[in-house]
Amino acid sequence: MKPSTEAAQGAPFLKKLAIYGRLSGPGWLQAAVTLGGGSLVGALYLGVIGGNELLWLQPLAMLFGVVMLAALAYITLSTEETPFVSTCKHISPVLAWAWLLATVIADCVFCPAQASLGLGIVQQNFGLSAANPYLITGLMAVIAYAVVYFYSSGSKGVATFENILKVMVGIVILCFFGAAAVHMANGNVALGSVLKGFIPDFSSLFSPAETLQSAISATGSHATYWEGLIGNQQRSIIITAFGTAVAINMTFLLPYTLKKKGWSKGERELSRYDLGLGLALPFVIAASFLVITASAQFHGKADDILNAEGKPIALETGYYNNLKGRLAAAEIPFTEETLQATADALPLADRQLAAYITKRDARQLATALAPLVGEKPSQLIFGIGILAMAVSTMIVHMLMNGFAISQAMGKPGSKKPFLIGAAIPAITAALAPYLWSGANKTAMAVPASVIATTLLPIAYLIFILLMNSKGTLGSEMLRGSKRIIVNLLMGIGLFLAGFASVWALLNKGTPGFYGLIILGALAAIGIISFILKNRQTAQPTHQR
Repeated sequence: MKPSTEAAQGAPFLKKLAIYGRLSGPGWLQAAVTLGGGSLVGALYLGVIGGNELLWLQPLAMLFGVVMLAALAYITLSTEETPFVSTCKHISPVLAWAWLLATVIADCVFCPAQASLGLGIVQQNFGLSAANPYLITGLMAVIAYAVVYFYSSGSKGVATFENILKVMVGIVILCFFGAAAVHMANGNVALGSVLKGFIPDFSSLFSPAETLQSAISATGSHATYWEGLIGNQQRSIIITAFGTAVAINMTFLLPYTLKKKGWSKGERELSRYDLGLGLALPFVIAASFLVITASAQFHGKADDILNAEGKPIALETGYYNNLKGRLAAAEIPFTEETLQATADALPLADRQLAAYITKRDARQLATALAPLVGEKPSQLIFGIGILAMAVSTMIVHMLMNGFAISQAMGKPGSKKPFLIGAAIPAITAALAPYLWSGANKTAMAVPASVIATTLLPIAYLIFILLMNSKGTLGSEMLRGSKRIIVNLLMGIGLFLAGFASVWALLNKGTPGFYGLIILGALAAIGIISFILKNRQTAQPTHQR
């Protein structure tokens, strides 16, 4: 145990918090990847469709994600081996290699997605639409890879790397706070609704937000259609959030960053504080500010989508897609060519509701700052925040892939295979304008999403089995009430991730069907193999 860590053990809570805050690091890396484009879109749409009523969702989802990561940290710091090696030895090599493979695929596919997000910001928010897109994504990839190189250069490089990520995460939080603060100052945010929104309400799984009920009723005989559509969208958001608060590649990252810091058994408590201070707190703050801003700016409002005559002025594709189902439900014939004219003839109440639930983008979100700093500065300031989000996520995707490839080559922590592995998603990020558009995007994203969705609950299952593996933890295995509580919390996390995984796979057609088969097969392999290997382990344990 390091002296600074030892001093924190018996210190008062606030002093301990300050000490552990200074020592934190791996948790911030986790925050940098979870505060990516997916979080932006998810939190933004939560505010659009549910207002402040769904503020509870992402904090609760993150809570169970942190529970699983805290268990993984305990396993990592209690053994001399990486969890990948422990899984190969004490659970199943099949599960271990599936976990690693899913990480590599997710990194190489979703790193260019973040580069594409950054490209959009540079072109739209910064007004550089004429710039060569490959030059922009290539520069982003080079910058991100250079930061990863710092990380591989030793202890000083690790500290520099972590400080860079802390600054970038801080920029994201400040950006979202600024937008929320403007709405609060203008009286657009009701504090009571915000506080109430953090109280979990699972009725949102079955019915739309109360604040949309009057708009739904105004559609008359078609209210049932809109209630079903909005209810289904809310339910999908809720279920997806519970399954994706912690991504599959994040689970592979944590053990290696803990080892890189030189932490061991004495830092197990520190690792839990690190996840709370570095991951959960920044994520909850940023996501909550985003939801509050989106709610104040877009929830139950249509003036940014429709003009005074009820015709769309922005985001037309999403708006008309919302009306396709309404036309089909009323058996009104239309083609792609006649869609707009036919939809424009619908009653205003239907068109307004379609505008209410249209997904907004970062450019529109940036207008929240316009009253404070002006139109152009608002796009610039908000663009900087989103660009920091995209680049920090790219950095961590490269980092994760470096660890995965070095582990696959049997040289975890070795610099050369680490840098080779990190370069692979850097290359795909530079090629984002080609890879992350049109048919190429679908060809990459759908299989990768199915694999990541399938393997996340399997990764969670691995952690539960390792926490209960005599061969892995030996005398460090939890006992008594501690073990019961931890297993209960992890069991809930596994159930939520599994339910979300099955739900998502059911909606992905044939690839999803095969994903479900693989999910069941891997779960069976893991459980059966664990039972057989655990029986063979005769290592004595003592009460902790």
